[in-house]
Amino acid sequence: MGILSSIQYVFGCIISLVFILQTAHGNELLPFSLTEDSLPLIIPVNDQEIGEKEGEDIDVDEEEEDEAAKKHAAHAEDIPHFPPIGPLPPPTIPADNPMTAAKVELGRKLFFDPRLSGNNWISCATCHNPALGFADGLPRFRGGPAAKEGGRHSPTIINCVYNKLQFWDGRAPSLEAQALGPVQNPDEMFETLDNVVRKLSRIPDYSNEFKKVFGTGVTADGIAKAIAAFERTIIYANSPFDRYMQGDVNAMNESAKRGMDLFLDKAECIICHNDFTDNKFHNLGVPAEGPIKEDLGRYIVTKEESDKGAFKTPTLRNITETAPYMHDGFFPTLFEVVQFYNVGGGRSENKSPHIHPLHLTPEEVSDLIEFMKALTGELVQIKYEAVPVIYPNLPENF
Repeated sequence: MGILSSIQYVFGCIISLVFILQTAHGNELLPFSLTEDSLPLIIPVNDQEIGEKEGEDIDVDEEEEDEAAKKHAAHAEDIPHFPPIGPLPPPTIPADNPMTAAKVELGRKLFFDPRLSGNNWISCATCHNPALGFADGLPRFRGGPAAKEGGRHSPTIINCVYNKLQFWDGRAPSLEAQALGPVQNPDEMFETLDNVVRKLSRIPDYSNEFKKVFGTGVTADGIAKAIAAFERTIIYANSPFDRYMQGDVNAMNESAKRGMDLFLDKAECIICHNDFTDNKFHNLGVPAEGPIKEDLGRYIVTKEESDKGAFKTPTLRNITETAPYMHDGFFPTLFEVVQFYNVGGGRSENKSPHIHPLHLTPEEVSDLIEFMKALTGELVQIKYEAVPVIYPNLPENF
């Protein structure tokens, strides 16, 4: 565990202890300003502000509270216009890549096959492990021949069929376009498409399956379409929230129900997480961590100034299984994520106007997290034959 990770862990423990004490003693809460080198904290005070002389009254920033109230009132008027949250709709399948059982099975094999990488050790499932919420559990992915740390967190592929754009910066317009990106990335699977096609073409099972599914030999286009078809089957549904919305009033506990009310109103989550993701890009002022000191996000794709530091809104479905959070994996827990929003996000000249202090109480924070837990659906059971990662009898120059 690195020094910064250790510091984050300690601060997480401190935050939890603070709220236990706050609950016991009824202290007022004072938001502590976030800097790029600090974690979002909520500091309890009794009738004094830390650093002030004993007995001196707290100078409550009424203007800040009034401003927050005005912003919430303005956003509240817009909330009814956002798409509602509810059970998942039927997925949309592109006309040029229809789903067939044989194609999905071929895509499943390719997804778990490390022979798509330059060293025959890294598969799609390395960073999108079904046992880790189809992510990898790391703050930032590791890839390339030296397993070097990348700049961004591996996003889950759960319910990716509903994504309009792929990757944190939205550079891929489809799952087909996304599938081949990591294969060719020198910092991920570090292989070439020509070499992948050559390797797979020499495997009789693959040659036969491509002929059956596409009527051709192994091609890069076929690889992309098969993997995308498999990924479109990774749908998690029937969560407590889904059952509640379908009439089972006991599917969610009372805390989760209060959390849903907060989600739709005071916490303003619905603004960006309508349908649990708006498929848009926002700058939250998330502190930079990892090898990229300034990640420009969506701006890299669009070159629009308004997109600097903006990243795609991730889905909240099965969010409890895909920690850590944010594009750079900065926050280890949902508690820290909610606290980050509660104090108004981080510092950024281009921060989204939707981000402002929420003034949630400790109980409200807990209820909101409980609601997000209720978004965990039933796991898709994937059966596959493990592909060995060591090939002692590989042909020369394979």
